[in-house]
Amino acid sequence: MKKLFAIVATVASLFIVTNAFAADIEVKDAWAKASKGMVRNGAAFFDVVNAGAADRIVSVRSDLAERTELHTHIMENNVMKMRQVQGGVEVPMHGSVQFKPGSYHVMFIGLSKPLEEGEKIDITLEFENAGDVPVTIDVLNTMAMGPNGGAGMGHGHGKMKMNSN
Repeated sequence: MKKLFAIVATVASLFIVTNAFAADIEVKDAWAKASKGMVRNGAAFFDVVNAGAADRIVSVRSDLAERTELHTHIMENNVMKMRQVQGGVEVPMHGSVQFKPGSYHVMFIGLSKPLEEGEKIDITLEFENAGDVPVTIDVLNTMAMGPNGGAGMGHGHGKMKMNSN
């Protein structure tokens, strides 16, 4: 009986630790631009704030496109190029990382339908330690520069506390 109690207590504590850790992750100001015409690709942006131990976003999933990837921009031979992130995106302990135009972003390749202004789309960020974190993204107009018009990105509207599933 004591052995069974110890096993149940251990499993329960692992569940509690996982949920507590996931609660340390906050995704704010999630947005994407509406699609222009027949463009088959799109991108999403947001801020990830970590109130706990260091973690890493290892992948992203969605049902919106043939492929959904973590991307960044790099300078190669004096040309700015988009590339898939290899190895994930570090989210420092008690720190944050911005996914913004010209930097990290979520790339939708082969959209099944255009992103329409006013709709909300869902993705799932997979963290190395925190696990899956669902994110709802507001689709803004094609000229948008962020949820606050690009000014003060990462502060203000659209704050959501995210927990793992």
